[in-house]
Amino acid sequence: NIFLCLNMRVLCVAEKPSASKKIAGVLSDSHFATSNTGDQHVKNYEFTYNLSTGPASFVMTCLKGHLMELAFDGPINKDWNNYAIDDLFHTPVTKTISGYHVPIADNIKQQVRRADVLFIWTDCDREGEAIGGDVADLCRHVKPNIQVWRAHFSSMQPAAIHRAAQNHVPLDMKQVEAVRARSELDLRIGAAFTRLQTIQLRSHFDPADRPVLSYGSCQFPTLGFVVDRYQLVENFIPEDFWKITMTHEQQREGSDNQPIKTTFNWRRKHLFDQWDCFILFEICYNVKIATVTKVQSKQTSKWKPLPLTTVEMQKVACRVLGLSGSHIMTIAEDLYTRGLISYPRTETDQFERGFDFMTLIGHQIQDRNWGEHAQVLRDGEFEQPRFGTNNDKAHPPIHPTAYDVTLTGDHKRVYEFIVRRFLGCCWKNAIGHETTVEVKMDTEFFDAKGLVILEKNYLEVYTYDKWSGNEIPEFHEGDQFVPDSLNMEAGKTTAPKFLTESDLIGLMEKNEIGTDATIAEHIQKVIDRKYVYKEGTYFKPLTLGTALVLGYNQVGLEASLSKPQLRRSMEADLKEICNGNKTFEQVRRNSLAQYREMFDILKVNFSRIEQSMRTNFNMQDDRSHGGSGTSRNHGNGNRGAGRGRGTDSAPTRGRGGTRARGRGRGRGQRGRGA
Repeated sequence: NIFLCLNMRVLCVAEKPSASKKIAGVLSDSHFATSNTGDQHVKNYEFTYNLSTGPASFVMTCLKGHLMELAFDGPINKDWNNYAIDDLFHTPVTKTISGYHVPIADNIKQQVRRADVLFIWTDCDREGEAIGGDVADLCRHVKPNIQVWRAHFSSMQPAAIHRAAQNHVPLDMKQVEAVRARSELDLRIGAAFTRLQTIQLRSHFDPADRPVLSYGSCQFPTLGFVVDRYQLVENFIPEDFWKITMTHEQQREGSDNQPIKTTFNWRRKHLFDQWDCFILFEICYNVKIATVTKVQSKQTSKWKPLPLTTVEMQKVACRVLGLSGSHIMTIAEDLYTRGLISYPRTETDQFERGFDFMTLIGHQIQDRNWGEHAQVLRDGEFEQPRFGTNNDKAHPPIHPTAYDVTLTGDHKRVYEFIVRRFLGCCWKNAIGHETTVEVKMDTEFFDAKGLVILEKNYLEVYTYDKWSGNEIPEFHEGDQFVPDSLNMEAGKTTAPKFLTESDLIGLMEKNEIGTDATIAEHIQKVIDRKYVYKEGTYFKPLTLGTALVLGYNQVGLEASLSKPQLRRSMEADLKEICNGNKTFEQVRRNSLAQYREMFDILKVNFSRIEQSMRTNFNMQDDRSHGGSGTSRNHGNGNRGAGRGRGTDSAPTRGRGGTRARGRGRGRGQRGRGA
């Protein structure tokens, strides 16, 4: 409860300098006094603010991200040689303030001595809650009875900031405990496996260039996805197939224009036996006439997109804007701090009832590119957005909160994407008319589809979605025609493509590797560690990444450390802490036991990883040469192309005029005149 105090002093702590200044400006109406601290980027802003109990003295300051870091107690923290690696699973850990955070912490300790209330203004997500918990611990160490408030807000708009200031809530200690569990597990598991593989494999690298072979329980499944797809592509062997194709041209009714050409698709799609396909082709060829057996005509819709979540923003924006997920998130966070969009870390894809759409749509009318579409929505075309299945109960879907004509470069592109997505959500579905025609030649069926767009609706503004189709002439059941072309064509199956960042984000989301807030960071880490590189829009593993993953897969672990099962289980347990169904200690103990079991098996079978390194790096065993081997291609190459990639993606056209009945010889093409 807010208590009465004539001269109540409130210490506010934001997560970063830009947020601190923005919030102070809103609460003080830009009337604040500024003082310096021991960090040149961190300022203290002093002002008076009217709470429901009356005026109070506010000091707004900030952090620069995480205030504390977790580390092992004693020399084992940095000494890799004189302690058993197994000890890392149980040796005590401590939170410490180090480096440039010390003057920031000193400032907070100094300010809290004069404060009655600590008001946490960190980002409103699980990580921000944990940072707030660290600040509260620091302040309670100085002033044990300090009262702690938490501000909850989803945008930097003045109304949201004032609402948060007047309606404080307690810190969510369940979220704090979940992050603390994850931090300790990541430290212990990461340190143990990193030291094991680095120490065991260091003899395989040049002494002058021995890397730390980092392991992370999110990092390695992410790498595993890239390697798995790479192996699938490289080991792909194309297969020949054959298919029957048919086209028919028909004059538009009452028109002198060019006739409409309709392509019919064989219902069997293709066959892998040339002779079987040839027999069916001969049957069709001898029948000569195709009969229309079914015509279906109906109105169809292309659904407008769901409201925007963090993962969806990264997946789609990566694809349509050609930017990396980490870059998109950096820009989105900056747009949020500027007050232009809502909080960009959310799993929610449904707007609450009573959400004020019209005001936000109205902000966009002034834009020369999409303003007319916003006006159309205001003039009566507005329709409630689709109601998704996810609500994190913390933040609404990502949406624009203000307009800024001064944006340039990638900031403008990301902002435009968010605006167009929001406006598209508020429009109607696109409407089309679809016609499906089925024809038969003896035993074989062929289908053709036509689509006419009647109302583009949301597609007018959400230009990233495409919807098109071919016009087909009018057919009726019982109609008969002689195809203009009837061919038997050959083709080859093609390999799957390498993973794009959008694909990788989708796999990580599906397998619960990381959270909406961390997925982009994990992808960037495997690049920084030189396990993976990006070639154009595709991810490919470097030799080191391939060697490690294949080695882990050969160890025979029940849940390979390059697969998602263990991390997915951990993420589910962390959510259970947030929901109050499990405790910090239960999750910590269970996850450590699972990884410790894998660790013990790995130690006994580590020779398989060494063999994978030798195989993939083409190394010689050190023991036979009396020295350390130099790793070839470390961080800059793959082993070269594997077997056929199937790059001939379009089926090749068969040679005409062959009716040979010998098995496997004839390609049989038949063309017919109109």
